[in-house]
Amino acid sequence: MTQKSKFRFTFQVIAAVIVILVVLAVVWALHRGVLSSQDAFVNFIKSTGSFAPIAFLIIETISVVILILPCAVGYPVSTVAFGPFWGFILNAIATIAGSLIIFAIVKKWGRPIAEAVVEKKHFEKYKRFTSSVSLFEKLLAGILLVPFLPDNVLCYIAGLTEMKFKRFAIIVILFKPWKILFYTYGSDFFIDKFGYLWGAACQLIDKI
Repeated sequence: MTQKSKFRFTFQVIAAVIVILVVLAVVWALHRGVLSSQDAFVNFIKSTGSFAPIAFLIIETISVVILILPCAVGYPVSTVAFGPFWGFILNAIATIAGSLIIFAIVKKWGRPIAEAVVEKKHFEKYKRFTSSVSLFEKLLAGILLVPFLPDNVLCYIAGLTEMKFKRFAIIVILFKPWKILFYTYGSDFFIDKFGYLWGAACQLIDKI
């Protein structure tokens, strides 16, 4: 076996182990009701004590990759648990990391992965923009920047284009933090004043 083959085999084994661990973690979380509501998520994060930031980063990154948490549950949790500033930092790290992982996974395993995770209506809606990398980059930047648009879906679709990882990473790092900033401080305000409206709006947007 050549050095390149050994590296590829090692990568595939590590990837398979990670996938198995993620699946087990999600099954456990769903069974325990950790992801059933914002309060349940916050209580679980706080119960981990000094490991709370790490626990949040792991769960939030996984939720970004496999799209299991609506923004009504995910984004406000860090604000409630850690305050707006650290909530923003943790959200930024987790969501950017999740976006990069999504892109790398789809680049490696292709369209079946994207189709398995992304709803068909979203997949068909945005797939038609992939014929032009330049056009898709502009679309991706806009959706990353504007709140309440499905940017994680676009990250899956981006992996099907000819876009390079470096180019994708630059776009995500430059544009995504602004949306996270809005969600973090916006959720801090709306949870305090109009919590039920914020949750309803996020759930409605997730269905679009």
